[in-house]
Amino acid sequence: MNSPYQSVPYREGNNREEHNTGMDFDQLIRLSIRVSGTVQRVGYRHIVQNIARKHNITGSIENLEGYDVKIIAEGTRKDLKAFVQAIKICEFPIQVECIESTEEPYIGNFSYFEVIRGTPEEELAERLDSAIAIFSRMEKKQDQALEMHKESISLQKETLNLQRETIELQKETLNLQKETLNLQKETLDEIKGTRSDLDKGFNSELREMREELREIRNALIQAGIMNAVKGL
Repeated sequence: MNSPYQSVPYREGNNREEHNTGMDFDQLIRLSIRVSGTVQRVGYRHIVQNIARKHNITGSIENLEGYDVKIIAEGTRKDLKAFVQAIKICEFPIQVECIESTEEPYIGNFSYFEVIRGTPEEELAERLDSAIAIFSRMEKKQDQALEMHKESISLQKETLNLQRETIELQKETLNLQKETLNLQKETLDEIKGTRSDLDKGFNSELREMREELREIRNALIQAGIMNAVKGL
């Protein structure tokens, strides 16, 4: 793999004129990085290698005795800043807890970013652990997907129950509207009936009054008082 900076292996006596391929060497630096946390036997080195490739970083990564990882990274300040930020991985099973970096002069003795491996036995054990970690991550994601699916089903059930309650409320509202209309009709009928009864009573009393006045008039006429009444 060719270096993104076209660097050549470092030799005693090499100077900037021999390295110069159009790159501004004032922008190129080397970082010596120590990463602590759960970073061994979880596939971290291979992920960092891919991140380095995407950020145009050359160098190496290797496991240290114990639990840490050592990284030598060369590139521009801008690319290295993005690279350091990207390797701060906190996603199961990887858990980066601390990154310590020291800036050093750029050397240019890497043509790509390599994973420095241990003994075959150590690498086999790490690959097995990495595979287990990957399966664990997949299992965790499946569990999360199942939980999300369950929550979605619960939400759908709640939505259906709410729709049913809404329909029942609409039915109750319609029944109430029907009862209100019936009550209005009954009230109108009662008003009409009361008005009819009043009209009948009033007409009956009016007829009785007219009959009484007629009888009084006839009595006055018979008594010879009618003329006097007319003169008043």
